[in-house]
Amino acid sequence: MNKKLLKTINSALERTKTTHYAPVTIDALQARLSEELDWLDACPGRECLILLLQELAAAMRSARIVVSPGYSFLPDSYLLFLTGVTKVNPVEWDLPFSRFTKSVHNGAEIPFEAGTGCLEVARKVLANRENEMVFESEPGLFEITLLEGERLRNIKLRITTYAELDRFTRTIKEGWHPLDQSALQLFSRGATDGTIWFESDKMREWLFDFDPESMSDLVLLNAIYWPGRIQLFPELLRRKQAGEFDKQFKDTYGIPVYQEQNGDSILAPKGHFIGRTMMAVEALWPWRRKAKC
Repeated sequence: MNKKLLKTINSALERTKTTHYAPVTIDALQARLSEELDWLDACPGRECLILLLQELAAAMRSARIVVSPGYSFLPDSYLLFLTGVTKVNPVEWDLPFSRFTKSVHNGAEIPFEAGTGCLEVARKVLANRENEMVFESEPGLFEITLLEGERLRNIKLRITTYAELDRFTRTIKEGWHPLDQSALQLFSRGATDGTIWFESDKMREWLFDFDPESMSDLVLLNAIYWPGRIQLFPELLRRKQAGEFDKQFKDTYGIPVYQEQNGDSILAPKGHFIGRTMMAVEALWPWRRKAKC
């Protein structure tokens, strides 16, 4: 394995030993890491891809550009969490690695989202690569041939500028803030003016009626506030209030909502909406003192 990548993983693992959340165990984290390393070792191109994404994220943060905490299927990889590409720990959220492996294949398009200026930084990182041949076929779409790849040989890397991330520059230094009780109270009241993803009148009505009790509840509401899933809200609310639902899908009150629950591509990608909800929590963080008023 690349020495730089190995050093990054080992350093992250040391930090994880003291910062991971119960009820996730060290054994569970190690089992997931072993699963992902086996996948990585099966094809040199996979290691090149992980290292490339890590270098992109690091270069953008060095340029004070905010990288999305979790986007598309990238939060489903524990390796990307350990290397700092995403800020979602898939083990803590029970995100299966299988969704990531199905999405990363020869010819796949890999999404990458960051704030203003990310495309310029990406071009610098992707110039004159030793292990990849890179061609920008259209602005932000890089066709890459991994010179060491076998099973994974050709990919497309799409760099998307998402200007909404520009407001979170403090996260580069401080990291993404967790949901605390004060911020949760603001969500429960529907006091979310100016809070990305949770500021519409309909969503604020949902928040007040649903009375979310956890980050998981917020992710759920974010995921169903979408065409084709909005109609799930009345039944989810009824089940939450009644406390009667199938424990198989306890985080969605017995209703399959996420792709990770049964593999249905029509359903919501859970990892994606975890990242989006982290952005909403961050937007509300400075105002959480109002929760005590």
